[in-house]
Amino acid sequence: MATPEPALRTRIDALITDAWVLAALAAAIRDPSLSEEHGAVLGAAGYAEHTPDGWRLHPACRTFLDGLPAPDAFAGQVAGILRQAADAADGRPAEEDDDASFIVQGESSGERMTEFLDLVAARVPEVGKVLHRPGLRFLDIGTGIGAIAATVISRAPAARAVGIDIAPRALRLAEDHLIRRGVRDRVDLRLQDVAELADTAAYDLAWLPLGVLAPHATAQALPRILAALRPGGWLISATVLAGTDQPGSVREAVLRWRMARRAITPWTPAELAARLTATGFHSVTQIATPQNAMGLVAAQA
Repeated sequence: MATPEPALRTRIDALITDAWVLAALAAAIRDPSLSEEHGAVLGAAGYAEHTPDGWRLHPACRTFLDGLPAPDAFAGQVAGILRQAADAADGRPAEEDDDASFIVQGESSGERMTEFLDLVAARVPEVGKVLHRPGLRFLDIGTGIGAIAATVISRAPAARAVGIDIAPRALRLAEDHLIRRGVRDRVDLRLQDVAELADTAAYDLAWLPLGVLAPHATAQALPRILAALRPGGWLISATVLAGTDQPGSVREAVLRWRMARRAITPWTPAELAARLTATGFHSVTQIATPQNAMGLVAAQA
């Protein structure tokens, strides 16, 4: 049955209101001092309360936001998503993020990687041993600003990394980031497509984020990553689809549309695990993340 027009208009109004509430929540993390109008929005939505000193986020809400892996990057991430939605609504193709947004996302990924490594090490103790191995050799695929490479090599004495990316801009920004982190001399940056990776038995650990690779590139990359790992080495991979949504749910459909617009590999953890097994990896393990933010899969060469 078709949706009656008045009901559809009501739903559209609610969706528009929700977008503004999300923007208000993101803005509040940067500036806890809320104006009367700003606070009233969050108060009406149940996220803020009026105190003698003015509007403030509810303590539980503030605690949650402050507990995010990269709370300072939250506002930038929300702004980026809203810009992507605006582009889609206007019929414009997905555009690359500007340098500032790219850096924010990279720094957030680096901070979140610490949590991911701890999760994987707790579930797969062999990975934990590799992470602390002196002289660890790490392959960072789609290195971006190099934040993940910096995070990983900071955990092992004399560890070194190779960060590859197909975007010259990413490597330029990685130079600056790695210099600021004091690890530029321990990371080799390469302008290279992972589908053309030719290294053999060179790495103890590799990171493969499906969220930066097109499906054909990911499929071509798996056997090359397997060959690049030393026997017994490990691959940690992440997928945007955590695999916890009901098939056909609105959330899953939106994620798949967003990934299609940006040419991102839309595999669930289960599909990724199956492809890794078919490639020749073993000890393939799926690992959930808090709030099912992403799906992680660890596999041994």
